[in-house]
Amino acid sequence: MSERLAPPPRPALPHAFWALLAALGAMRAALALAPPSLALAAGSALAGAAAAALAAVGRRRGPRLLPLVAVLLAALSASGLACAAELSRQEALAGALSSSPVSTWELRLAGDMSRGASAWRGRAVASREGAASGEVWLLSEEPLGRESAVRCVGRFSPNGDDDWGASSRAQGIAGTVRVVRTLAVEPPSGVAGAVLGLREEVLSSFDAGSSDARALLAGSVCGSMAAISERGLDDAFARCGVSHLVAVSGGHLVLVCALVAVPVGRSRLGPPGRAAVLLALTALFVAFCGAPPSAVRSWAMSLVASASRLAGRRAHPLSSASLVSLAMALADPGVTGQLGYLLSVSCVCGICALGGYARHLVRALLPAPRPPSATAPLPARALSRLAGDAMDALALTLVSQAVTMPLTCAAFSQLSLVAPLANVLLAPLFSPFLGAGLVAACLAWAPPLQAPALLAADALGGVVARLVDALGGLPLASVAVSVDEGPALAVMLGACGALLVWWPPVSRRGLAAALGLVSALGLAWLLRWRLLAPARVVVMDVGQGDAILVTDGASSLLVDTGPGDAAVAALARSNVTHLDAVLLTHLHDDHAGGLEGVLGAVSVGSVIVGEGVDVGLAADGLPVERVGYGDAVSVGRFSLEVVSPLEPADGSGNEGSLELLLSFDDGGRSLTALLAADAEEPETSAAVARGDVGDVDLLKVGHHGSAASIGVETAAALDPEVSVASAGEGNPYGHPDPACAEALERAGSLFLCTIERGDVTVEPGESGPVVTCQRGGVP
Repeated sequence: MSERLAPPPRPALPHAFWALLAALGAMRAALALAPPSLALAAGSALAGAAAAALAAVGRRRGPRLLPLVAVLLAALSASGLACAAELSRQEALAGALSSSPVSTWELRLAGDMSRGASAWRGRAVASREGAASGEVWLLSEEPLGRESAVRCVGRFSPNGDDDWGASSRAQGIAGTVRVVRTLAVEPPSGVAGAVLGLREEVLSSFDAGSSDARALLAGSVCGSMAAISERGLDDAFARCGVSHLVAVSGGHLVLVCALVAVPVGRSRLGPPGRAAVLLALTALFVAFCGAPPSAVRSWAMSLVASASRLAGRRAHPLSSASLVSLAMALADPGVTGQLGYLLSVSCVCGICALGGYARHLVRALLPAPRPPSATAPLPARALSRLAGDAMDALALTLVSQAVTMPLTCAAFSQLSLVAPLANVLLAPLFSPFLGAGLVAACLAWAPPLQAPALLAADALGGVVARLVDALGGLPLASVAVSVDEGPALAVMLGACGALLVWWPPVSRRGLAAALGLVSALGLAWLLRWRLLAPARVVVMDVGQGDAILVTDGASSLLVDTGPGDAAVAALARSNVTHLDAVLLTHLHDDHAGGLEGVLGAVSVGSVIVGEGVDVGLAADGLPVERVGYGDAVSVGRFSLEVVSPLEPADGSGNEGSLELLLSFDDGGRSLTALLAADAEEPETSAAVARGDVGDVDLLKVGHHGSAASIGVETAAALDPEVSVASAGEGNPYGHPDPACAEALERAGSLFLCTIERGDVTVEPGESGPVVTCQRGGVP
């Protein structure tokens, strides 16, 4: 019979923790409402509701709850006021930038710029006459240095009502300035200039673009992620669930303290002096790395812990983390919309609250070997410590992944299944790697002395990069998922709350049975969708772009990948973990921009392009196939034939995008469809005139339903039963155009658009296509 093990003591959750949860929830809700008056009203309403509920409980539980009631009311009220002030500031800045030339403003970059699809993007503080007014996104054709003061001729756009506008507003961003012409760029001066100058010298000595190890060094030691992104390491680390190892956070500060503790400890300074020196050095390191929110929070926690020790009080990590995180949120509500801050807070609070129970679960399932005696050989003792450390790392990884899953899955549409193993293997390597990097940074002024540290970092970093590549290449290392952040957070918090109340003892047999059941259900789901997927065509909702999924049994093909990472979430909604191929009709960003994200989220067999397209676009060494007029691609019982263009095209124009005639017939069910990509009336009508295309059941409307996509005569010749346009809500082009919808409806077609309907699925039927929609069911 399996022994039931008593759990560790239930953790004490301080009032500050509950105040933090209430404040974060209220702030994210208030910033989503946008108008300051609504934010203030929301905060007041939440405070009132909390007061009423807690007062009712308090009558039964007595005065013990009164301090908690007071803390929650104060947190909710302060949250509402802070959000109202933040939204008012954003409105004022947007109005001022809209009504005055951008050239009269100074825009100081608050961090490193990152390369986007069309420009370099970075956060910038907008100020005029020396007074800072708030932050905007700054878009530039060329990268500009951190803390540089930029004066330019540009165009300002306030936040829109779309998802990007809501995300920017939640991060404290008032809008976007696109640089048209740069007038002046002033580098930072004073202390900031000195620190950033030192950072540039260190980065230069690292030569971040020369290897994966050096790119990791630049990210881990200097907080510069450019080389990591350019080399594709960010996607690889995300696939393995180890991105936090590179991000500058508390672990980095602990190592910095460890490196300087010996010389500081040998000094004649007393405890207050040693604490002050360590805090000053770690603060300098945080500034050196660009002061990311996770590092700022960690430094502030160390400040609180040092103050507690000097005052003779025992530090309480969860209280410190909650107070520091709450103070940061109230001081700058926009930080609550930044993923780095949210992940950092979630991890620290989750580990403080549930880390002990997670260790209990891991040790119940995988009991550690009996510790060797003090007289045992050194290798035996070392192996025992290593096994214990590995189990602790596994426990903390599981907690961190569980509490951050709603955030990471919603942000990246990806769940790493290999993360526990990856963290156990990589964490022991990353500490010495980071230590060697810090030593190399300190010796950047003396290359001969720096060389041995760089050599060690190269060796360790190379092993880390190779392990990440190997782990990320495992089957199902990560799976695409589609998660709505709000409900997922509610489920996660509810599960954590139930666990804290229940706090059950566990047995090895019970844990093994639960893991077996979960594994069996996961395998059944995988086999169902990997081998027995229904015959269907899914016009996916990827915003202003195209992505069409074709599946039949074990075969699957994605036609275009949409922009950004939208296709990853769409594939998750359709339960896709593997694609035989990705076919790109042409190279416009709204059709091919998501290729990298798709390749990082699901396994892909090959990339298919038009005959004249540059072979260099394929990633990760995948085979590239070429198709042209008359060629066909098979997907199970589906066939997709290229009917336009007649001559090879380089993929740079709409007229050269591949039009595909899809057909399916198994004797009882059939389906014909024209997938028109970005082709318009001249190309489609020419294909009809040649006899390459006739009557179809489904038309995936060309060029997102533009006015020029199809004419009345061509619509009548195609005579589709259903027509689907793929377009993004609030797009500036007015797609789909009413003229397009009218032409198709006059031909007797049911006209649908992904804006209103979401994903549109069309399956072969016995008497016509069977259509279902993500929103609205069967039309």
